[in-house]
Amino acid sequence: MVDGRWTLAQPRRPWSTLSIQFVQDSPTSVFVGRGAELVCVAALGRRAAAGRGTVVLVEGEPGIGKTALLDAAVTRFTTKGMVVRRATAKELARSVPFAAVGSWLDVDRVEPDPSSDPIRALLRSGNRAGDGAAAHEFAITEAILDSVDTWCGAGPVVLIIDDVHWADRQSLVVLQRLCGVLDDLPLLLILAARPLPQDEAYTALAAHLVERRAPTIRLEPLSESAAAELVRHMVGATPGAELMRQVAGARGNPLYITELVSALLRADGITIVADLVDRARTAAERSPVPLAAAISRRLALLSRPARQVLPMAAALGPTVDVGELAAVLSSSILEVWSAVTEALDAGLLTRVDSELVFRHDLIQKALAEQLPASLRSDVLRRAGQVLQATDVPIERIAYYLSAGDHDLDTASLEWLVAVADKLIVRAPEIAVQLLRRAVAVADLDRPIRATLTGLQAQALLWNGSAAEAEAVVRAALRARPETGDDVELSWRLAEACHAQGRLADAVDIAETALSTADLSAEAAGRFLGLCGLDNFFLGRLDAAAAAGRQALDLGEATDNPLATAYGLLSLGAVRYTQGDLTAALDLSSRIIAVFEGGFGSDQFDPYVLHAHCLLELDRLTDAEETLQTAIVHNRTTNGAYLAPNLVAKARLYLLDGRWDDAIAESASAMGAPDVFGYAPVAHSFAALIGIRRGTFLPDPATVPAPDGHLGSSGYAQLHPWVNALIHETRGRSDLALKLLVDAQRRLAEGLTAPTLYYIFPDIARLAADVGDQDAARSVLADAEALVAREPTAARNGTALLCRGVAEHEPADLAAAADAFRAAGRPLYEGQAFENAAVVLAVAGRGAEARVALDAAVDLYTRLGASWDTARAVARVRPYGIRRGVRGPRNRPKSGWAALTDTERKVAGLVAEGYSNGDIATQMFLSRRTIQSHVSNTLAKLGLRSRREIAAAMRDH
Repeated sequence: MVDGRWTLAQPRRPWSTLSIQFVQDSPTSVFVGRGAELVCVAALGRRAAAGRGTVVLVEGEPGIGKTALLDAAVTRFTTKGMVVRRATAKELARSVPFAAVGSWLDVDRVEPDPSSDPIRALLRSGNRAGDGAAAHEFAITEAILDSVDTWCGAGPVVLIIDDVHWADRQSLVVLQRLCGVLDDLPLLLILAARPLPQDEAYTALAAHLVERRAPTIRLEPLSESAAAELVRHMVGATPGAELMRQVAGARGNPLYITELVSALLRADGITIVADLVDRARTAAERSPVPLAAAISRRLALLSRPARQVLPMAAALGPTVDVGELAAVLSSSILEVWSAVTEALDAGLLTRVDSELVFRHDLIQKALAEQLPASLRSDVLRRAGQVLQATDVPIERIAYYLSAGDHDLDTASLEWLVAVADKLIVRAPEIAVQLLRRAVAVADLDRPIRATLTGLQAQALLWNGSAAEAEAVVRAALRARPETGDDVELSWRLAEACHAQGRLADAVDIAETALSTADLSAEAAGRFLGLCGLDNFFLGRLDAAAAAGRQALDLGEATDNPLATAYGLLSLGAVRYTQGDLTAALDLSSRIIAVFEGGFGSDQFDPYVLHAHCLLELDRLTDAEETLQTAIVHNRTTNGAYLAPNLVAKARLYLLDGRWDDAIAESASAMGAPDVFGYAPVAHSFAALIGIRRGTFLPDPATVPAPDGHLGSSGYAQLHPWVNALIHETRGRSDLALKLLVDAQRRLAEGLTAPTLYYIFPDIARLAADVGDQDAARSVLADAEALVAREPTAARNGTALLCRGVAEHEPADLAAAADAFRAAGRPLYEGQAFENAAVVLAVAGRGAEARVALDAAVDLYTRLGASWDTARAVARVRPYGIRRGVRGPRNRPKSGWAALTDTERKVAGLVAEGYSNGDIATQMFLSRRTIQSHVSNTLAKLGLRSRREIAAAMRDH
């Protein structure tokens, strides 16, 4: 064996488990120096298999052995029956949303048709305008989390992301969200990364891992003994002192060790004497071989054509596609394949599944850097040009075109215009960069420049850069006054103003276009729809109705579903605000009919107005089903409308007494894209429940106030309502009443008018306690006026309560309680009984007062409204009224008795093996709400996993 020649054939990464092949013998494998780390990962896998999910970070410098550890761990996991889904983030794909985690989904993809996979359909969509990247990305994130939940429902799962430091921002968000939900799932999430450099998105994920105290496995350099063992397996004998002195220069890095020893083997720099291997006395180098030099020497052994092809291939990225490379180099496939085969034999390339990839990104970069920068840029440009006629993903073509500083040729500009809609959705950052360069090309024809400018503005709007989009369009219009009537640029300008909250400016631009431009029916429908909705949100109800009527007439006359739907929505919103709920419901039903008739626009939510009408008509079950339909629809189209629907569900659950669900939906809304500014509303709903339960008593200054966005305009009474109750808990009933009366007067004619009466019972009660007759009469008049517009049970109950308190009439208060019961509003029913108890106590009717008090306390206790209970008891105490037969005590804090009805139902479905997504569908709740209930159930029962819930259910 003294003259034996050894070659190295490694898997995808050079630090992976080494496959050392002797030319005459069969392969063998070795995994050295990482036994303790492997034991740690295996223990985490057992924990996940038991239903207690966790995340672990494997960290180390390039070539140190991260992927080798993952390879060994995967072998163990698969032998234990765990499902492993593995992906690798790639530096060149950092601008492609969900590129890293998307590989997890490929395991399930059988058909190439993306429509067969809802998530891939979202990833590959591009024909929808939507409201922007943030909303679209949220919808995809939710869909991916649903998939993970489904996988975990079938058994223990291991999800791996290698090179996570290269992951795109959207994938990092998915990973951070996963970290927040995996505790009660049979899921092990393994992330492998280099310590530095770290961008902002990865730093946020790393900080989250630190916050949750996730275990970190830091791979240190191999010990001297482990390095010696690695060398021994490479050369077949124990390394001697001279060789180990050379190996020491690699500082324990397996990649550098293997490259060093391989270089020595190729140079006949190693001899074997007896059983000891050492440096040959005639070997050339006496100092460690740098990695780049080692790769160069490996490359030097290849043929001249292979030496020319490989750097070109490396310039295009870590994956080598023979057909694409042949097209880019204008070579035959046979010639390229011959070069690739040599690279495979030399260990520069390897196979991963069906792909050829460079064995390590350091090798790929070292080869690419052998080309001058100008030549690398030319290769990328050539690739972008040649591949336009192929089925290569448009994101990759766009990356190639954007990688250099050259102008785009005519063919590339035409290709960009053709694919821009899809590219903006699939890779918005690349789209913005490429369109910015395209518009800057000199000597463009006027029509193509206008088209590219409109697309650039569209890309900026999608990417959340509305101010820049406005600046781009205004500059284009100033530079070409003769194109001032350009319809598409005018529309983008109106969109940009709308996105920045300057609704009046958007309306002005739209009205100018309608009066001066020659518009198609579709364009006119868009502008009229924008005028209708923005005028509505500006409180210009007459103008909104007029624009809505024009849009509806135009849509019906030209069979334009967009104009029709916009017109119906504008008119319906006005009718709803004016209190004409029946007319609004009819208009909203027509919107759904238009949508379900084949009009699939995601530029607005076709369900939300219908749900609001049903809710205010006391059809709570129908409203809940409609909201669930809306949530499912928006999760697969446009996540911008998730927050409005989640807030509407929180409002419904606040009214019908499912306060735990209301809190969960409010929390979900806070985590959704807040395009319209619903976060303060969600905070207020949660705060109202917390105050009434006696668990939330903050300083009024800390309660989030409306921020001027559209979302708060329909719930403007919530912020003063929260503050008023906080002041009341501190004994300032006068200040509380002042805040509420001010809100009543200020918001009576605004967008809050349909739900303003939610605060009327508290105004009536405080007015009675403070002795403010003017406030009592005013709130009664407003309540009765609301009933005159639409006499629903809840509105009748409110008017009866206000009259009963103002006129000290117990019969009205009893009737109010009946009306609220019919409307399904237990809190208000309790308030009717509470006020009846006070009125009866003042009248000296003690026995009746006690019955009414007990009824109020019973209702409050079911809600957990301890503050309301304490207030009701305190109000009648001066009249000698004490509670009679005690109602049920507050629910215990732990054990089965602590579970709410909803939590019991969720626990039962968990025990049956349903995933959170399945349970959400069955129970008309959001997946996040179910997740919250599962977590609450685990905490109350003292359990650690979903499997333990199933076992506990059987025992119980």
